[in-house]
Amino acid sequence: MAYIKTFLAATARGALVLLAVCSLQLLALGDSPVGAAAVRTPVATSLRAITSGETTLIEISGTAPMPFTVRRPDARQLVVELPGVDASQLSASYSVSSPLVATVAVKRALRGGDPVASLEVSLRAPVRERSRLEGSQLVVELTPEASDASAAEGGAQARPAPSPASPNQTPQASQGSQYGQPGFVGEPINLNVVNADIRDILNYITEQYGVNFVVDSSVGRVPVTINVTDVPWNFALDSILKANRLGVEVDGNILRVATLNVLKDEAKIRAEEEAARANLREAQLSNAPLVTEIIRLNYARAGGTLAGFAGSTADFAGGKTPQSFSGGSGGDSSGSSGEQGILPIIARRLSRRGGIEVDGRSNTLIVTDVKENIDSIRRLVQLLDQPEPQVEIETRIVIANRNFSRDLGVQLSAAVISARGGNAGFNTSSGIDRTRTGNPLIGTNPFGVPQGIQNPSGSSLGANAPNTVIGLTTGIFGTAQISALITAAESKGQAKIIATPRVTALNNRPAQIESGSQLPVVTPQQSAGGASGVFTTTFVSVPLRLSVTPQITDAGTVILHVTMENNSINLTLTNSLGTPGIDTQRMSTEVLVPDGGTTVVGGVLNDRESETQNRTPGLGSLPVLGNLFKRKAVLRNSDEILFFITPRIYRPDYLGRRVENAPSTGTNSVTIPQPVPLGNPTTNTPVPTTPSQQQQQPQTAPVIIQTPAATQTETPPAPTRP
Repeated sequence: MAYIKTFLAATARGALVLLAVCSLQLLALGDSPVGAAAVRTPVATSLRAITSGETTLIEISGTAPMPFTVRRPDARQLVVELPGVDASQLSASYSVSSPLVATVAVKRALRGGDPVASLEVSLRAPVRERSRLEGSQLVVELTPEASDASAAEGGAQARPAPSPASPNQTPQASQGSQYGQPGFVGEPINLNVVNADIRDILNYITEQYGVNFVVDSSVGRVPVTINVTDVPWNFALDSILKANRLGVEVDGNILRVATLNVLKDEAKIRAEEEAARANLREAQLSNAPLVTEIIRLNYARAGGTLAGFAGSTADFAGGKTPQSFSGGSGGDSSGSSGEQGILPIIARRLSRRGGIEVDGRSNTLIVTDVKENIDSIRRLVQLLDQPEPQVEIETRIVIANRNFSRDLGVQLSAAVISARGGNAGFNTSSGIDRTRTGNPLIGTNPFGVPQGIQNPSGSSLGANAPNTVIGLTTGIFGTAQISALITAAESKGQAKIIATPRVTALNNRPAQIESGSQLPVVTPQQSAGGASGVFTTTFVSVPLRLSVTPQITDAGTVILHVTMENNSINLTLTNSLGTPGIDTQRMSTEVLVPDGGTTVVGGVLNDRESETQNRTPGLGSLPVLGNLFKRKAVLRNSDEILFFITPRIYRPDYLGRRVENAPSTGTNSVTIPQPVPLGNPTTNTPVPTTPSQQQQQPQTAPVIIQTPAATQTETPPAPTRP
């Protein structure tokens, strides 16, 4: 009996101990994160739809605030995802009596052991969505999209609904840019989540917009709370990363997310490695042998003027380049390689040990540098030493009556209107500057140009474009039509071609056409005694001068810088020695002309007045009564000088052979590597070099001389520096 009592007491004590242990385990489980998460898992308890006017509200009630995301697969479907929400108490489908919503289907799934619920809302019409959390209740507000008419009447423009890209099409491809590039704007996104993990948000962006993310191991669990509507996804991503002190590194089409400290440390390590490689490379090049190469230029100028270098050589070492050669200038009207030639362009790209010499007699560059830099300079010279296209400028100088330019302008305008069914597409030149001195005079210069040119207020220069040919610019078909009209006017006596000069000029080089006479001007010289017995004769040109500078554009058109000057002798303006005056009229303009087109410069008038008298022989000489047998006639003629300028472009394709490495018409982008550090990376100009820096190897060390295959001249030994 005592044994039984002892056994029962021990059993009771064991049961109490076992109960205590189980209680402690339950308490520990409740205090653990897993247990707390299990206890705090939100549960969706009910769902209802409320219709109020044009607005439909879908309310989901739960036991706790529920994280959610909203996406739009298409215009007639809306999906509300509830990660970590238990929706077992909801029905599988709900029918809604609303003009906007047809049904709401509830889908349940497990993701990583956690419940995931999604509400698929079938829409009857396109809607605008706005979601919000009100305590433990999620409210999805749906309103109809405003039509164009109602938006115009209301004075506000409806915001477009977001349209996520399909998995097979990324927005980067449609926009032509990627995340991280300037000006990139992603597709709009709607997010309203509370304490969602950043990895879930990145996965959502990947699924919707096809962006590849890699999360660094330095990024732990980052809870994100965000509520944005119709915001570009890249803006939302930048805000999330900035708020959590995270950064992103773009590597092609992969975005790597890491902490800012990790990215800074990696950038510092990369900078140190790059500096170490640069120092090693510079040390290797400092000990590399120098190479001398002779580069003969065919079209470009070595220096500013070849005459300045003829018979001598100029030395420009990497550290001794004069200030005038610190940088090359772009091509202008004075030269194809700038006013200073190609020399300063090459001098800026020499290394600290490099040097350049110019033989002006043969227009040759003698470059001494390491082999890597020599190759880069040779490629640059091949691109720059190219023949410039030429422009043939045909000018027809026409004297016509004042009605000719007006009739010609009307005929050209009518032809264009008839061909196009609209208004004439001509351009009017501008920038005309006229200067005139003296009085009108009857007569012509020895070269047939009328004197006494004047431009009264009634000139056709001030007429409208459709009523005059002056200022018109035509294409190649207009050029042929103008030629036919001028020929017809000559046959009718309305116009006369007095000169048709032609000249060919290089691109951006001026071409000048001049014709005229030399006017002797006598000037008295004072002798020692004060008498002016010595006279000096100076000849002054009185020309008709036309200066044209063509500039070829990449579009195949020509910009003409035209300057026209007409001078004539005025015998009514004389000094005490009988030297006549000079009437001058000058015109300057810039005009854009198509290849083979024609532009018209004019407005120079010549008014002539002549008087004729007829009388009866014998009776006409009687006093008083003789006037009855006389007849006087005054003839007034007004002529106009017109310049028809036609440019034609000739490309550098001699004998049908294409020029090697000749740049094509259009925008070119050529990358030439610079393997050797320049003299000064800040200013990109050579740094003054001391003899110890230039002499990196012993004086007795051999110097390698490399002659290019294309060079047929004998290569002299490389110069050694003291």
